[in-house]
Parts: sequence; C-alpha cells; structure tokens
Amino acid sequence: MRHWATYFVLISGLMGGSHFSAATQTIVATQLAGLIRAPLALTITLPDGQRAVLDAYVTRPDTPGVFPIALITHGTDGTEQSDRQQLTPNRFSAAAITFARHGYAAVVVMRQGYGQSTGHNDYQGNSCAQPQHALAGKMAREDLLGALVAIREQPWAAQHQAVLVGQSSGGFSVLAASALNPPGVQAIISFSGGRGAMGEGQICDKTSLLAALKTYGQTARIPTLWLYSANDQSFSPQLGKEMIKAYRHADAKGKLVTLPAFGDDGHDLLISAPEEFWWRSVSSFLSQQRLPNHEVVSISEVVLAAPAGLTTSGQQAFKHYLSDRGYEKAFASNGEGVWGSAHWARTQQDANHEALAYCEQYREKGEAACTVYAAGDQRSAAK
Repeated sequence: MRHWATYFVLISGLMGGSHFSAATQTIVATQLAGLIRAPLALTITLPDGQRAVLDAYVTRPDTPGVFPIALITHGTDGTEQSDRQQLTPNRFSAAAITFARHGYAAVVVMRQGYGQSTGHNDYQGNSCAQPQHALAGKMAREDLLGALVAIREQPWAAQHQAVLVGQSSGGFSVLAASALNPPGVQAIISFSGGRGAMGEGQICDKTSLLAALKTYGQTARIPTLWLYSANDQSFSPQLGKEMIKAYRHADAKGKLVTLPAFGDDGHDLLISAPEEFWWRSVSSFLSQQRLPNHEVVSISEVVLAAPAGLTTSGQQAFKHYLSDRGYEKAFASNGEGVWGSAHWARTQQDANHEALAYCEQYREKGEAACTVYAAGDQRSAAK
C-alpha cells in the first residue's frame, strides 16, 4: 500500500541571496496510497514588484481534477538559525495529509526568511519592546497571498476555493490576510494563533497585538475559526478570548474553540496531535462554509514488527512512530534496547541520519552499533 517515489525538482535561484540550490535536487518522499506528496518552489511577486521564492510542499489526492487549496503556514522555531535549518514544510506533513485525505490540495508554505525561502523573516530587527506586530502581519500576508496566486497556477489547484491555515505566528499571519478578504478564500483557521510569546503567559507588547487584531477585524468578512488547547503554554485560551474579542470588535466573523489539554504543551497541536484530536472541530467549520469535509482517501494502519530488544518505553516509542504521519521519518536501533527516531526531516536521507545520530548518542561503549531499522513506513534496506 506504500511505496517510495523520487521527484526531480528544478529549483532556480533569484538575485538577493537565494537559499535554494540552482542545481537539480533529488527529493525522495514517502507516498501513501491515494495521495501525492511533492516539494514545490513558489515564485511570487510582492506588491512592491520584488520577487521571492518560497519553500513549499504539496500533498493532494492522486486523482485527476482540481482541488480546493488548503494553504498551511508555520510559526517560529525559536531562533533565526533554527528557523532556517530546522523548520521545514514537512513539519506539517501530518496536517497536510489530513486536509488532503478530505479532498484538498494542501500546500505548506514557508514565508520569507524561513526554511529555504528567500528574503528576510518577519521579526528581523524587532525586539520584545518593539515587536512591530502590525508590520510583521503585513509582511506575512504579502507572502501568503503571493503564494496563493502562484499555487493557483498549478493544474491541480482550484481557482476559487481556498482555506488559509496557520499555526502560532502563522495563525496571526492568516488573520492579517483576512483583513484584505482575498478573493476565493472561503475560510481561515488559526491554530494556537498569536505573536510575541515570552513564556509563562507573557506577551511582548500585548496592547499593540490586540490593536493589530482589532484593525484586521474592522475590514475582515471571511469566517474564521480559532483553536486553542487548554494547556497551550504560549497563547492560553483566555488570551485567545481577548484576541478574538478585539478582532470581532466590528463585524468580523470568528469562533473560538478550546480543545482539551494535549501532552505537556498543547501549543503544537497542529503539528503533533493526532487527526482525531482537532479534525471534528475543523470539519464542522468547513461544512458550515460549504467546503469539503468528508474523507476521500483512507489510510490503513502501518503494520511493522518492532525491533528486537526494545524496553517497554522503546516499544511505546515505536508504536508512536508507526502511527505518526510526521514524514520524512526514521527509526534506528542497536537491537539491545537503544533506539532513536526522527520526524519532519526534509529528506529521507536526513531522517535516517538524524535517527541514527540520536541512537548512537545513547549507546554505551561496547554495545552493538545502531542501524536504521525503519525508513518511513518500511523496513530499511540499510545493513
């Protein structure tokens, strides 16, 4: 039911310090029956005439025709270095698969300055005293609306049906886009949305954050859904209520849903929570907007025996590995209880390397060497 596919993607660089290689890159992607997963490089034109290339990834049904677009965008990873090196479109592979399974062409888009996208990020030069929320929102929405135009040039993309989905500062970004009521966008979904979190419930310049959302809501007319987990450590449901109150000050349409606690920190629910944790709320919202919400592609459970020698905790980790759709992924073991796993890597080769490195990190001297046991949903061919 699953196979490997190799995509050859020609990614051309732009003037101004592109992070894309000008050479042809070979990308090996895990494919699930009924779906197509492939990297994209979206060339966009900004309102000032400048051009940029955005790092992206599409997951869509493997059938002829056009599909409504689910444009998914990210938050920040903590530092400018990690936002470049660790943040990839594949971090949202599970969410993209969920939307694709329900009939969407799900495109994860990295805004400028993140991943391998060109340009500068939307917080460069800012500080907690001056986070410039409104300016960041303007920059982000220009990237997203440019990406939407570029996506619509693809033969599989619907021209007049789209949903914008964002996580954390990406949620703030799609709400910024709502202020312009982009044509063909029927719904906007913010997961754990906000900006300027300092931890322990503190926000950098909360006053200007609420002011920016109030400004967006004055002109926004697209229905919006705001989702927060009860134990979100960055933006609590209570803060979410304050934000949506500011947004709805005029006639903006917004509904807030508080989901149960997830793990130790529910902030990354779109990334890590299983589909059943959040899809029911999203499905109901999409149905109200007369957008697709029924399953069109089913995914069977992965059946793969665990490596020998795993402890109880290791067996639980492998069970989680099998159920997780965080591609590209890998699981390494030494057959004597030591293991390591990796998820959301840009390539399968990267996932294999990371899982092996984590496994070796915990191997003691004299114990058997680690090898890659599973690559994606299959036993690894590596010796």
